[in-house]
Amino acid sequence: MKKEKKGEEMKKNIGVVTSTYPNFNGSEAIEGISKAGFKYIELASAPAYFEHVPRPENGVTKEIVDGVLKECADHGLILQCIAGHTRMIQENTVKNFMKVLDFANLAGVNFVTTDAGEVKGKEDEKKFYSDIKEIADYAKDKNITVCLEMHGNWCNNGKVGSEIIKTINHPNVKLNYDTSNVIMYGNARPEEDLQYALPYMGFVHLKESGNGKFGEWNFPALGEGVLDFDKIFEMLKQFDGPGSVEIEFDGVERSLDEINEAVRKSYVFLKNKGIVE
Repeated sequence: MKKEKKGEEMKKNIGVVTSTYPNFNGSEAIEGISKAGFKYIELASAPAYFEHVPRPENGVTKEIVDGVLKECADHGLILQCIAGHTRMIQENTVKNFMKVLDFANLAGVNFVTTDAGEVKGKEDEKKFYSDIKEIADYAKDKNITVCLEMHGNWCNNGKVGSEIIKTINHPNVKLNYDTSNVIMYGNARPEEDLQYALPYMGFVHLKESGNGKFGEWNFPALGEGVLDFDKIFEMLKQFDGPGSVEIEFDGVERSLDEINEAVRKSYVFLKNKGIVE
């Protein structure tokens, strides 16, 4: 009984981000995530990489958004986040990101995740901070929280990310803590690093690490790697926000069936831990 109580305390709105499905379309991702048992989804909109919603820059209409929401609902899924990556540190960053926020707003979505872009020097930092503050003000008007992911060499772990959030100093910009990107990019273990991010988090990506090695792209199904998720879940009791599972295999192209099986295994893992229904 005591174990069940702990599970009840830990249950969160955990879905799957569709970047788990490279080389497959949004409909295939939606179907696989639904069949695995998940109830929530994060749709990826990263031009030239993952376009699982119609590209917002090409126009955002109620008809387009309603079509996406209907497809999710028809599969028993709630759209809780848009992954709007690859737009920061670009020529039209603010304009393009605002379109993503427009899409999220029409969809009734309160979270948009993003990387910080390729920040390589002081001029890039200056542009990032200028752009993100303008984006944040726009997001505030729409009740959306923009969540910066640990991705790349600049915003690469929780300790560094927390300082970036403090510098931005805006209530509508928080962290999207990625439990394995902090290893790959930031050479930090989430079991130790998560504590720095917790006060500044708006979203979380639960991602397994196949071998725990810095710089290596290897993110299998949850429970099939080296992360101590019992410790991570215990720490996440302090975080009351939603999140997504993300699976990115070791650089080898996988079949749709293989990805679906990894998503299914991740759902079973989370259910056995008392994290999802």
